[in-house]
Amino acid sequence: MSRFDDMVNGLREEMEVPEKVWRGYAKTLERLPEKNSYGGREKNSAVLKAAAAVLVSVTLLGTGVYAAGKYFGILDFLKTNENAVQIPIEAENLIVPVQDQEKKDITEGMLADYTIKEAMCDSESIYVVLEARAKEAGRYFFVPEDAMPEDPVSNWGMEGSMSVAEYAASKNLKMLHVNAGIVNTDELGIAVSTIYFQSAGDDVMDIMIECGKTAKGKTMDVVCSGIAWEDGIESMDEIMRSEIRFALTDISNAEAVAYVPSGTSEIPGTGAVIKKAEVIQTKLGTYLEILYQNKNMDFDGFSIRPAGEYAGTEHKISMPSGTEILENGENLWRLSLGKIEFGGHIVLEAYDVETKEVYGTFELVKK
Repeated sequence: MSRFDDMVNGLREEMEVPEKVWRGYAKTLERLPEKNSYGGREKNSAVLKAAAAVLVSVTLLGTGVYAAGKYFGILDFLKTNENAVQIPIEAENLIVPVQDQEKKDITEGMLADYTIKEAMCDSESIYVVLEARAKEAGRYFFVPEDAMPEDPVSNWGMEGSMSVAEYAASKNLKMLHVNAGIVNTDELGIAVSTIYFQSAGDDVMDIMIECGKTAKGKTMDVVCSGIAWEDGIESMDEIMRSEIRFALTDISNAEAVAYVPSGTSEIPGTGAVIKKAEVIQTKLGTYLEILYQNKNMDFDGFSIRPAGEYAGTEHKISMPSGTEILENGENLWRLSLGKIEFGGHIVLEAYDVETKEVYGTFELVKK
């Protein structure tokens, strides 16, 4: 078993996650190419660690209310997710409808039409809601990409206790798997995304993409991909794809406050050295970032979490967090939270995700 598999199993022991997630996780890794489906970075231990967190985030989406003929917006998704950090009222004006978009089918015979409904961004994150709708009504039952025949349809907001297979058979419909993602991840500085699903009809699925970003431009070109495939396909060549482009403007303001280690700049027990740390505040949330140099290239099994008075705040994550491997041995650790006011100091601890061993604590103080 690989170190990553050990780490994932450690996460599974630490968190109560439904069995269907781990089946979906296994299927996803089987289909995952050396670059992700949406043109992202090459697979590496940091990205895979983040991917495990993403699977957890997606699965913990609470069930909503089935409402045919209505699309679910960003606020609707977050309200139906019991584990999500709610957007502050003052940030709701950052949500904008997307009127101008360029759509084209990449694959001939694409069965689903994808439309971007609304989007939101600040200097650190992006949210996008797309609608997948059947081009031919009355033939298909839309399910998330990793859904299985035995999964309950209530997983994505439908009423009743039927399984996917039972519901499709009762309506004489064929299963069609759908998903969406952002393609130009490198350009936008996106390492990983969280995907949420909400049914809005038998052959209509609303999908929300939630991701952190490092691109700081005020206006960004965002390229999304929508995919669809019928149950029982035998190769990735049978996956149908479409592309949707739109311009997204960051209309928020961000404030960054620098922090420095109170003592040694070395992260205890790891050999890593802190080069920069800052807390970024926006209307949407609070972001804690640490840039560190990993001197011990053979040691990459640690993560960081708040300790002391802020212990447990990592469970209020609103966007994918984790470690991104940069160049020259540098790593960027990022924790995305709901709005929180850090004081003059922050206590953190380095720990092993796999074994739960705590290597030590360190303190950052406002510069």
